[in-house]
Amino acid sequence: MAIVTEHSIPKEAKFLLDQYVNELQKIISKEKLIGVYLYGSLALDAFHPETSDIDFVTVMTEQVSEAEKVKIRELHKRLYTHDLGKRMDGMYIPLGDVGKQNHEMSPYLYCSDGKVNEGYWDINSVTWWMIKNCGITILGQKADELPYVVTWDDVVSTMEYNVEQYWSEKVKRPYLFLSTEWVEFAVVTMGRIIYTLEMERIVSKDEGLQYMMKCFKEWEPLLQDVYRVRQKEGMKPSLSRWKRAKMTKQYLLFGIEECKKKCRK
Repeated sequence: MAIVTEHSIPKEAKFLLDQYVNELQKIISKEKLIGVYLYGSLALDAFHPETSDIDFVTVMTEQVSEAEKVKIRELHKRLYTHDLGKRMDGMYIPLGDVGKQNHEMSPYLYCSDGKVNEGYWDINSVTWWMIKNCGITILGQKADELPYVVTWDDVVSTMEYNVEQYWSEKVKRPYLFLSTEWVEFAVVTMGRIIYTLEMERIVSKDEGLQYMMKCFKEWEPLLQDVYRVRQKEGMKPSLSRWKRAKMTKQYLLFGIEECKKKCRK
């Protein structure tokens, strides 16, 4: 089975993916392997070789066997020697479970930060919508031909749940935002959700941040600090650590209300 993608993939990622696919085909037979698909920053043409993850889903006719699990773990250990291999996040999903949510599925093999585990990972309507609508087919059956249906309403429901559950809980723990990593994650993720709901398409983190910088000037000091962090400009932050943490909490509370308004439209 040959690599079939017609998309342009950065050479750093393509080198690793070529190695992954070539070795994967030695582990899973062509009769069992349905395809390998990319979503996330690569699918959105927003990949940064220094920071972005390689998000993938490998689909098979059935669950991987115990013998295949051993070999897949060994494969990812070898890939882990590459910098990008440490940022591989993906799942091994049987064809009968494509399009489903975690609570509807049996535990599956997944790779997080280049390390293989078994359980549940990044499966939701956003994942499936991206694969179906903008996913990159690396190998096998085309992504948009996979046998499942996901609607934009499903995506909105997932984002609404994410905002009202996950982020509403995080604002109750403001000490998290004393960490630069948490500040960046919170600011770009909330901006991405707001802009995605506005545009009715999945946008990248960079797009979401640019949108917030353009349209919400009241948050400019925080957004500029996060922008500099993402660009690795090395400039001294304009906000103190404590003021930045406080502003991040306020920003999230603002973002939660913005998302609620957009979800009600």
